[in-house]
Amino acid sequence: MDREIVKITLERETTVKNPVLIEGFPGIGLVGNIASQYIVNELNMTYLGAMSSRYFPPLAVLLGGIVNMPVRIYEDAGKDLVVVTSDIPIHPMVSYDIGREVVSWAQSINAKEVVCMAGITVMGEQHRVFGAVSKNDLLDRLKDKAEIFELGTITGITGSIMNECRLRNIPAICLLGETASAEPDPRAAIAAVETLNKIYDLGVSTAKLSEQADQIEVQMHQLAQQLKSATPEEQSLQQLPKEFPMYG
Repeated sequence: MDREIVKITLERETTVKNPVLIEGFPGIGLVGNIASQYIVNELNMTYLGAMSSRYFPPLAVLLGGIVNMPVRIYEDAGKDLVVVTSDIPIHPMVSYDIGREVVSWAQSINAKEVVCMAGITVMGEQHRVFGAVSKNDLLDRLKDKAEIFELGTITGITGSIMNECRLRNIPAICLLGETASAEPDPRAAIAAVETLNKIYDLGVSTAKLSEQADQIEVQMHQLAQQLKSATPEEQSLQQLPKEFPMYG
């Protein structure tokens, strides 16, 4: 792993031998971020450590009054699951490099599959989930569980991770929750988690997320505004444009 790009600091080593690794970075509708963090909370997953990079925006996340890193790693040994959840977007300029390092780390822990969770803007209110895979033989896993994303593009860090999995012949599934806009959409995240349950039999109840949907929309919108309003001085180390894109 190139420590100039990403540094992974673990407080404890993974105990799962061949986990499914789920990633959830902010993107359209914050679907991946909301879904991955909800899974962590609902399963009461064990904190392993964090990812850091000089390309990440200068941000500390407060959870219960305690400072946490914005990109965190958790595991559930009983379900053979590792989750990488992020509260920060990855700029398109570095998505390729960050994605490559995430996949390298997945290989280092012998992940058997990678699951990317993100959003897709569709002009409708159905909250469908679209699926794409890195290998043809995975398409059957999506039958009757998600709509196949037949033609289009997957952008940002999620697209970079899926490309890297394809290049390295790593089984990977991408679940895209349908949302009507770029605003935080916990209901699209609910649909994504329910699809994940169908594929991997995780048994994650989405009842709490449904109850908290309105509150989450407000909180995630506030976080998005904070990131968008970061000053040039705060971003100087990253050498990124003033308008740091929250969605895309």
